[in-house]
Amino acid sequence: MRPMKKFLSMVLAAAMVISTVPATAFALDAKATAKVVDSRNLTEADADKVEEGANPTNWIGQTTTAPKFKAPELQLKVTDADSTANDNADTETKFTVTLDNAKFVTDAGAVVTSTTNLTDIVSVVDDEAKAYPPTVGGVKINDKDEIEVTIKGVLAKDDIIKVALRTVLTKTSAGTKATVAVDSDDLDLSTDDITFVTVQDTGIKATLKKVAEVAEEETTELEKDLKIETAAGDFVKDQEFEIKVSSGFELKYGNTNTTDYTIRQGDDDNKLIVKINNANIGDTLTIKAADIIIDAADAKVGAVAKLTVKALANTSVAGTFKATADAVEAAKVVDQTVTLSVDEDDDVPVIYSGVDVNNDGITDDSDHLSLEVTLKETAKSSLDVKKAFNLDLPEGVYVTDVKVKKTDNVEINGATSATAIAGEFEKAYKKGEYDGFEFARRSFVDTDNKDDAMELSFKLELVAEPDFTGDVKLTLEGDAFDKKQEVTIAKFVAPYTVEAAQNDLIIDYRNTKVPTNIVVKEAEEGLWKKGLDFTFGIDKFDDDDFENDATYTVDNKSDLEIKEAKKGLGFKVDTESSDEPAAVTISDISLYMSRSIAAGTYDLQMITNANIDMYAEELATTETADKKVVTDAFATTAVGTKYTVADDKDFNDGAKINKNTVDYATVKEGFINVITAGRDQDDASFTKKVVVPVGEKYLIAGEEQVALDVPAYISAAGYTMLPVRAVATALGINNNNVLWNQASRTVTILYGQRIITMVAGQKVVTVNGNTIPASATVQIKDGRTFLPMRDLATALGVTDITWDAATKTATMNGSK
Repeated sequence: MRPMKKFLSMVLAAAMVISTVPATAFALDAKATAKVVDSRNLTEADADKVEEGANPTNWIGQTTTAPKFKAPELQLKVTDADSTANDNADTETKFTVTLDNAKFVTDAGAVVTSTTNLTDIVSVVDDEAKAYPPTVGGVKINDKDEIEVTIKGVLAKDDIIKVALRTVLTKTSAGTKATVAVDSDDLDLSTDDITFVTVQDTGIKATLKKVAEVAEEETTELEKDLKIETAAGDFVKDQEFEIKVSSGFELKYGNTNTTDYTIRQGDDDNKLIVKINNANIGDTLTIKAADIIIDAADAKVGAVAKLTVKALANTSVAGTFKATADAVEAAKVVDQTVTLSVDEDDDVPVIYSGVDVNNDGITDDSDHLSLEVTLKETAKSSLDVKKAFNLDLPEGVYVTDVKVKKTDNVEINGATSATAIAGEFEKAYKKGEYDGFEFARRSFVDTDNKDDAMELSFKLELVAEPDFTGDVKLTLEGDAFDKKQEVTIAKFVAPYTVEAAQNDLIIDYRNTKVPTNIVVKEAEEGLWKKGLDFTFGIDKFDDDDFENDATYTVDNKSDLEIKEAKKGLGFKVDTESSDEPAAVTISDISLYMSRSIAAGTYDLQMITNANIDMYAEELATTETADKKVVTDAFATTAVGTKYTVADDKDFNDGAKINKNTVDYATVKEGFINVITAGRDQDDASFTKKVVVPVGEKYLIAGEEQVALDVPAYISAAGYTMLPVRAVATALGINNNNVLWNQASRTVTILYGQRIITMVAGQKVVTVNGNTIPASATVQIKDGRTFLPMRDLATALGVTDITWDAATKTATMNGSK
């Protein structure tokens, strides 16, 4: 609870404000949030108490004569504001800032008095120009730990009021927290007291983000920089640290003097001494990875080198202190081997699939580069150069360039420079048939006579086929290694998604309506560039089997505009989306179904002109003799010799790359399911998957759940019995083609070229006049006619019938 004097001063201040507000001043109804930026941790020494009226020498603000620490900043951000017609330059917004365990001080460091001017600690960031911009109207001292701020003018959403917390602490023991609170009648905000200074005991923390690998009796640098941080306050010049490594290891240093620190050997081989040279080092000392070398002198495989960092006090140097950090793992001893790695701290790059490296067709500016990959020996001669090995990529991902970054002690077929080694990678890529890099035996040179072990780093420039999405994993394997290694180097996402459902259709010799829609969605707003076209097809159908009567509807939020395809099914972007990602719905689709089409499923496919550019992309290769002459996707003349993605996939033999010579991408498997062929075709077998949960009032036909007025049941003879009207829906035929003759007690099903009859009481099924023995008879139950599922399946030519006793579920065509 705050002291009563603060409450009384607030009440009196409020009363004074109300009594003195001029007629031209108006309050603004606004909402805001509060936070503190640059809050600090201080040691007890830095937070020494300053008596009232004294000239402080240790405080958390800045002075021109004795700078100490940058003052934390209270920020009030306006989240909503209702301006009115009465708003003007005299519109006022007031709020009170109250401290706990701290007092305000002047720019000279003196504790404030009632006459102190503190307007310099308040500022306003105006988010946008307005008629009456907000300015600081004044700062009133209510008490040494409380001020009242007045803002004049009109506040708007996203405006920020900043108050520098230039203060001195009134309590400085370890564990003390100095907090700030804000109260206002004009600003609608609710917040707990916010801590801006914490007094802590002296201490340090050591961090090392990655563990290095080293072979027995070999050395390694740290894998990452070693950081030493204070728990509170800043380090001073000449502060020293002892770095000690665990038993079995020794330490060496790679540098003796830098701007920030000096390193020397300690009194033992397992110690280093680091001394700070920089008086302005702040609260963190960063020791470069190359400056600390770990020697696995006596350590065996599996041993871990741990570093313990101690701060050493020096009584002759003010501000130095003694403290010990928790030990950090720095290196692990492994068998002599070769490692494949990427920097785990780097984000995996996301690249769009189905586009070339120039991103033709989309507005994304991705450079198509993978993470940097490192191939490294743990010790000299770790790589068995007498054996071959591969670096493999997923199917559908291609390398267009290899950018070599580091070549320490690397020699491949005599190549040692980055450019020459990149050429060897390109040769290995061709040798790997563009699925990866195949390095022959003895292509790498043994490092036994080199200065150190091999370390090779590179990035791959990648493209991916339109239907490839997901992580790109680079795999190291071959005779040279006992087990394969794998790292994720990139991720591909499609610039679109296609939503479509399966459609069960029967051929009836005329254009057939597809009952469901196709929806194409943009991955992000503004991604599809003007001129990008989408063309659809059906696997094994002709390109012109789509009729030109489809309806195209663009969502009403994205501002996308399209042009419909003049022939077939598709559209072209005419105006790019802006506010929201676009969605294009294609409905009223008609498909010409030739009577020669067999029963079965057919995939929905799609291609864009961006895909065509991707197929024309040149692959990484230096084998000019095997390059083919191809032309630009939209040109009529040759543009040069290059070996492309399309060449590698045997899409053409040097002809122009276009929609007729490259594969479409599958966007919906089984989009069309022809459940029966034409009536004059031999193949009229039933191919739809039908799942019947016994006792439930539904069955599942294909991807559709069909409601039943009565459930299927198990007969006394153990057969699954289906209600006859549900059969029509399951087969996808009209109810009029499932007939019941009460007089003869006969069920007749007209399906494709088949006429199937079953008579109640008779254990036979007749198909086109041919009699087939049945296992059960038609049954009448509760006024409904039921067919035995197994006999119906036999009549339909279905042999794939299963029964799951655990779930009491019968299935036809379960493998479909």
